[in-house]
This record gives sequence, C-alpha cells and structure tokens, in this order.
Amino acid sequence: MRGRSGTAVVVDVASGRVLADYHAEVAARRLARPGSAFKPFTLLALLQSGKLRLTDSLVCRRNLHVGQHDLSCSHPQTGALQAVSALAYSCNDFFATFGLRLTAGDLRAAFRQAGFASPSGFVSDEAVGSIHLARSDQERQLQAIGEGDMKLTPLEMLAAYRNLALRRTAADTSEAERTVFTGLEESTGYGMARLASVADMKVAGKTGTSRTDQGAWSNAWFSGYAPAD
Repeated sequence: MRGRSGTAVVVDVASGRVLADYHAEVAARRLARPGSAFKPFTLLALLQSGKLRLTDSLVCRRNLHVGQHDLSCSHPQTGALQAVSALAYSCNDFFATFGLRLTAGDLRAAFRQAGFASPSGFVSDEAVGSIHLARSDQERQLQAIGEGDMKLTPLEMLAAYRNLALRRTAADTSEAERTVFTGLEESTGYGMARLASVADMKVAGKTGTSRTDQGAWSNAWFSGYAPAD
C-alpha cells in the first residue's frame, strides 16, 4: 500500500484487536457508498424475510440502467443465477431485481442490523454512516446493490464483516447465514473476488465498486475474512 491512496485495516476476528493498518484516519473518517460489498447484507435480508428462496433464479440480462446510472454487469456470462452464484459473481441485475422485494424499511433495517450507522468501536474518534429511507423503486434498487443514498466508513464495513466471521463458526447459524457464507467463499473461489484467493487457505470476501459525489472516479472495496472455516 505504500504511496497509495485509500486505507487497509486488519483485525483479529476473536478479539477485535487491530493487527495492522494503513491510513487509519481514512478508515475512521471517510464516508463512502459501499457498492457491492453491501450485497451480502441485502441477500441476508431477502433470505431471512422469506422474500427470496434458494430456488429463485435469474438469467442476467447484462445491461442494467437504474435512472441515470449504468450498472451493467461485468461478470462472465453464465446460466441462471441463484443466491450463492449471484453473490459470488456480484450480479447487479439479480440484486436490483430481487431487491425490489424489500421495502424501504427492510433495506434501512438491513443496513443498521449489519452495524452500519453506528460506531465500529475500533477507535475512539470515528465518523458514523447513514442511510436515507428510499422514496422510489429506483432508489430501492440502488440501495440493494450498495449504490443508493447510503454511506459508511471502512471501519464500519470491517466491523460488519467481522460479525459475519464470528457467525461463520457459531453453532446456531441459520440456512440464510450459511448461504451468505458460501457465496462469500465462492466469490474468492470462482467469482469476482478470485484474486483474493490464497493457496491452502479458504478465504471469504467481497469486492465492491462505488460511485462518488466528487467526480468521475470510483471507490474500490475489498472486505473479507480468513481462514473462512
């Protein structure tokens, strides 16, 4: 990371102790849309509410425009996608389509239940994210794929993924949670986060690209945990 913009933070899953960081002040203070790194929490909300079944599928139509935003998919052409493969391939069409089954309140609840909009607890002085209640179908679609009127810090993202990691080895995981865990592991196995795969270690993780309000450039995310099992 030396000489690069952005930030990276690594914590111990069990204790939450910070093991390494780069530009820690950026992680604590920079607010940004989460992009596709939010999709695990959209998927969890859909599955836990019964608004998406594991057998529900969609063939990606590739081209996706929501309002003025071009959100066309860049993953390889595949057949019908279901929950696990849609998360692994980070299919915008899948999440924008099924995301409409969630109400504006559902999406805001998913954001807050993940730990966003509250301090991460990793540092004493940090910004806190927010999500505005969606007021249109387009805004609900944008929020479902992490591109709506919602912002969080890298530390909030880290805390949310740490909570997923803690649940990964819990004795009382639900089918919905296990589906999300598998999708994150397949993301590094064959999906859009495959460059994060490590020999002889199972990695779970998710990439994300999100638009900014400051110009044509975008933010890139990677969030994950390892060993995933």
